[in-house]
Amino acid sequence: MNSLRKSALLAGVAMMALPGLAMARTGPSADDLMKSGADSSNWVLPAGDYSGNRQVDEQEINAQNIDQLKTAWTFDIPDQAPIEASPIVWDGTVYITSSRNDIYAVDAKTGKLKWTYNSEPEQVVGFPRNRGVAILDGTLFMGRVDGHLVAVDAKTGKEVWDKQTVRNPENSFYTMQPVPYKGAILIGVSNGDWGGIGNISAFDPKTGDRLWQWNSIPGPGEPGHDSWAGDSWKRGGGAIWSGLAIDPTTDTLYVDAGNPQPDFLGTVRKGDNLYTDSMIALDISGPKPKVKWYHQFIPHDTHDWDPAMPPVLFTGMVGGKQAKLVAAGDKGGNFWILDAKTGDLVSHTPVSYQLNHDTQPPQEGNNYACPNTNGGVEYNGGAFDPVTNTFFVPSTNQCGKWTGYESAEYVAGQFYLGGDFPSLVGPNSGWINAVDVGTGVFSWRDHLGLPANGGALVMDYGSKGQSAEKGSLVFTGLLDGTFAAYDGKSGKMLWHHDTGASIVAPPATYTMDGQRYVVVAAGDPGFLEVPELTKETGPSVLTAFVSGKSTQTSSR
Repeated sequence: MNSLRKSALLAGVAMMALPGLAMARTGPSADDLMKSGADSSNWVLPAGDYSGNRQVDEQEINAQNIDQLKTAWTFDIPDQAPIEASPIVWDGTVYITSSRNDIYAVDAKTGKLKWTYNSEPEQVVGFPRNRGVAILDGTLFMGRVDGHLVAVDAKTGKEVWDKQTVRNPENSFYTMQPVPYKGAILIGVSNGDWGGIGNISAFDPKTGDRLWQWNSIPGPGEPGHDSWAGDSWKRGGGAIWSGLAIDPTTDTLYVDAGNPQPDFLGTVRKGDNLYTDSMIALDISGPKPKVKWYHQFIPHDTHDWDPAMPPVLFTGMVGGKQAKLVAAGDKGGNFWILDAKTGDLVSHTPVSYQLNHDTQPPQEGNNYACPNTNGGVEYNGGAFDPVTNTFFVPSTNQCGKWTGYESAEYVAGQFYLGGDFPSLVGPNSGWINAVDVGTGVFSWRDHLGLPANGGALVMDYGSKGQSAEKGSLVFTGLLDGTFAAYDGKSGKMLWHHDTGASIVAPPATYTMDGQRYVVVAAGDPGFLEVPELTKETGPSVLTAFVSGKSTQTSSR
């Protein structure tokens, strides 16, 4: 070794040995993401790991001390709009997005702002919403409302690249939180009401180049194409709105496709309209995805009842035996459990009030049907608890009054509905549902005075030698700003905190300095506002709670 190289090596070793000069982590790597379920200090995927199941084994918090959960810090999000993002936590930083595609990097210990990325996209169609970032190898990835995919340095907030990746920004945009998998960035297109065709694509994280694309509406010569009358498939919908579940052992991607178009006029698209309102299992082991199976929940949907809930992959007990399962929920008020290997139905549980599911909006008069387009199970979904063999999923009771048109004409940049958006018919309320996976029957239900859209986070305690009795806690957020924890077995609310704004985002969790943190965002209710929400909504905020004693800090 020459003297110059030897001196540089020794200097590098000396610097790493000095206190406070340890080399910064630049991950997570693809390998870190594969092991994310065992990493309690970070939350690097939308639901914690690739299963899509927000569930952790917990050592600090249990039913006996949940009342000691305190506010650790708050961070004001400078966007008075709905905040729907799932936080990502890596190496002491929490990343949260606004509805207008801003990224905020917040210190996970103090809640202090580290940096902000303001992209200011020009909205063409759709609505300003964003459900979070992905992180891979020191870079953040975000889909924007203008159909661009951007890469941002996770340490500095500096933009790395910006690329328009939707095919047609006049009918497509992004709201979904991207998912990194085996060196690619996966993201689905939101276009379910503007006359586009849904798809999910994989992109090169270094360049933004498209690696592959799978369309949710089969074209000529593809299986399922004959489920569309004439050329109606060309504007078929099937948006990929929500998250993904992936089984890394088989490279199987589970994804839900949204409702068909025009939304409320089924006469121009006779047939089952595949793969809309379906879960699809895709083999992504090769250069192009291949359909392994599909399960259509609502054929020929005319009420916009797409399966908005991200799929959840889990192992549960059915008939006294362990089974590999995958769950979904839809805006029609249905909760579904399928065999993850075959797509066969295991159980179907209605979780919202249902009326006139077999009707379609008439051209004259009104069609009363329940739930409304913002009812049923929404985009934050639920979580499975292995301790009780129970799936916890929030749902909403909300009815609507529909009217269809005689025809539908596609105009770029405009809604392609074939009818009016339904008017709201109350009363509007919600449920926290505990569904026994073995039977599909409720273990318990808690009826709420407002719609429930806050998702679920399950903490299982007592499974690793703790003195506390084995049990589980279920965290969820409510439209009035309440963030609450329920006993998983009894359904009793054990703890709650008022965040001051509407919670329509899922919680996340991480550990730091031997303490457990739970973090959730809140903001304006947006489209979900109902007359029953009588309190004034406060500022958008990200709130972190911590186990045991703590000193509250605030970014205000």
